[in-house]
Amino acid sequence: MSKRRDGAGDGPVDEATLRQYAIKLLARRDHARAELALKMRRKFGDEAPLEAVLGWCEEHDFLDDRRFAGFFVRSRIERGQGPLRIRAELREKGVAEPLVAEALDETDCDWFALAREVHGRRFRQAPADRKEKAKQLRFLQSRGFDAEQSFAALDAFED
Repeated sequence: MSKRRDGAGDGPVDEATLRQYAIKLLARRDHARAELALKMRRKFGDEAPLEAVLGWCEEHDFLDDRRFAGFFVRSRIERGQGPLRIRAELREKGVAEPLVAEALDETDCDWFALAREVHGRRFRQAPADRKEKAKQLRFLQSRGFDAEQSFAALDAFED
């Protein structure tokens, strides 16, 4: 007789179990409120009293979207991702737009310098033709840099 992993069919789940699971997830890494709610809803179903548990986590400062957004932005900058991609990923995780904007504004990141650095790590030489230049621009834009930052990185590399 094996125990089901999804939590479904085990009857109603009490708040203590939900809190324990939330803390287990938050001990591994910070989560956005919406992201944590989604994970818990998948495991325990829609009937579980998630709002009370999420409120408890916020009340005890285990869960904080502002803190999550700040950590997330810094970690993505270290990975060499640009502001457009970071913004999209935070929105996907359910972080409110004002918090996303605040987290991006609080970084003292020079996005142009980061785009140059990321480009220099990936490409060792200046583009030889238009096809190669387009390829390098697509790479930078896929990393989340806007057109202005991408072109500036290529122009600096060619100099």
